[in-house]
Amino acid sequence: MNRQIIYFIIIILLGSCNSGNEEKDSNNVISHKLFQLENRGWKSQRITHFVNDIHYSATEVPNEYYLLKSEGNKNLSRIDSLSKNHNRERIIEFEFEQINEDDLLKEEYTALDYDKSVTYMASTISRDFMAVTTKNDTIPCSGVQFERHFKVSPFKRVLLYFGNIDPSENIQLIYQDRLFNNGIFKFKFNELPFKT
Repeated sequence: MNRQIIYFIIIILLGSCNSGNEEKDSNNVISHKLFQLENRGWKSQRITHFVNDIHYSATEVPNEYYLLKSEGNKNLSRIDSLSKNHNRERIIEFEFEQINEDDLLKEEYTALDYDKSVTYMASTISRDFMAVTTKNDTIPCSGVQFERHFKVSPFKRVLLYFGNIDPSENIQLIYQDRLFNNGIFKFKFNELPFKT
């Protein structure tokens, strides 16, 4: 009878040791992915167009970058889980910068008063963007976040969110500039921001 109890306890201990090893292995895989991202510089290649004294720049950013910023790096398995839950979403940083570092939201650039330009940049601008996949699926921008720098930085940045995109797809960003009326811009990302 005592041998059966001892065997049972040994089996439970061995099982819990293996469970701990599996968790460590999983954390090592996640750590390795994040290490690769950090060494690459986190983001895809920046693509820039220049028209009428304005630089238009787009950079695709892996979801893990913003997950780490908001969650920290204490619980890597949570980061991995959140990353898997959002693997069909894409984030693109889009920046506007005037060549002389002037504030682009002034009326002389947008033909809108300053408050309306800020409102446009904070919400309406999402209608001006779409992503096109290599299969020619058109994905509308599902959300935008305007990062206000309050004249500290010379550029204006918006984060663009796109959903329901196959994680293995490269995308092209299409921007129809209605704010500054400089036409249509295409930003073709030839690499994924994060490859496993």
